Amino acid sequence: MRLKPLLSLALLPLLAACINDGAAYVVDGPQHALSVVRERNFFWEKQVELAVVVSRLPDCQRKHVIQKASPNAQVELWQPGPGTYIFKVGKNMYVTETRTCQGFARMDEDPPGGFGAQLGTFALKKGVFSFIPTPRDEAAPQSAQ
Repeated sequence: MRLKPLLSLALLPLLAACINDGAAYVVDGPQHALSVVRERNFFWEKQVELAVVVSRLPDCQRKHVIQKASPNAQVELWQPGPGTYIFKVGKNMYVTETRTCQGFARMDEDPPGGFGAQLGTFALKKGVFSFIPTPRDEAAPQSAQ
């Protein structure tokens, strides 16, 4: 009988290396948000799976898996127009919208009209995955980089 609790304690460090967290950018209230979720199920995996959750409740909500990346990867968030958002992970870019939450695509090249305003970055801050807003004076629209 004592073996089960000891075995559970022995396996605990293996679970500690798993990652299942996320951070959100609130668009205009808690029911309209964009979130980035990171998942790593096994301690031996070197990368996390990144997904974007687009929600404008009660009308729509959808999860889009985007790519695998380093646990330290940063995800930039841009807004080229109303209801349209670009997520940038390194050189990879993804565009989505919050009108239906279904529009989602990987972009092969920079958007012709530029990225728009940079809203912030999803990144580790003091060891916690968080959304870090771009200071207002730096958030001005920018052309394609």
